[in-house]
Amino acid sequence: MASSSVPDIARPVQKQLDAYNARDIDAFMQYWAEDCRYYEFPDRLLARGAAEIRERHLVRFQEPNLHGRLVNRMVVVNMVVDHETVTRTFPDGAGEIDVVAIYEVENGVIARAWFKIGPPRLFADVILRRALPSDAAAIRDLTHAAYAKWLPVLGRAPTPMTVDYHDRARDHVIDLLHTEGRLAALIEMVPHTDHLLIENVAVLPAFQGRGYGRRLLAHAETVAATRGLGEVRLYTNRLFAENIALYTRLGYRVDREEPFMDGFTVYMSKPLHEAP
Repeated sequence: MASSSVPDIARPVQKQLDAYNARDIDAFMQYWAEDCRYYEFPDRLLARGAAEIRERHLVRFQEPNLHGRLVNRMVVVNMVVDHETVTRTFPDGAGEIDVVAIYEVENGVIARAWFKIGPPRLFADVILRRALPSDAAAIRDLTHAAYAKWLPVLGRAPTPMTVDYHDRARDHVIDLLHTEGRLAALIEMVPHTDHLLIENVAVLPAFQGRGYGRRLLAHAETVAATRGLGEVRLYTNRLFAENIALYTRLGYRVDREEPFMDGFTVYMSKPLHEAP
């Protein structure tokens, strides 16, 4: 949800959700009052004061699959009622839960919050397999769906939407992630003599927020290590800020920026210390 379209009362709620997904604890805490209270609905107190809420979320932000998605929102005076789905890691695997959250906003911050949480729904097992040229149409469709949100940002089609995947499946290493009987995500890699280059990571919108992108990036590190390569590299558009933030959290560093068309390409790399 664009911040310009969020009602003033709901703005701190949206901002803390954005910070939650970025796992930025300092930004997250900006939107909670010092004397805030945090309840399991209706009245079980889980945390009292900003320090306890901070401690609670510092632990949660370490989870590998954490992501919150707003489904619906209602604002009544100074109360914000959200229906959210939250992806988390449970003892039996990754899954998602429905959350109804009620936020009381005072003076631009959250004073009290109540949460009603549904039972976890575990995600189905995933299957990884190497793509063949015959997968080109499915790869193209997934990539177009995944990158469509960037069209208005760039004002043009991102490069992964313009290439021939019949040739790419033959010449590059493309691994496909299937779950629930569908092609859900993919990663395209190019081995070089001293590093593995990630050309493309794409997740179908219906499966975003489940940690599949991070899973595929970790898979690329395994591919690099098994080939004796000591570094993984990738590049992205400078306007794709959320992608750059994710790569940074996963240990990638910015090496350089170069002009490309009407913008800039950001080149990043991650050394694999365990590689020989």
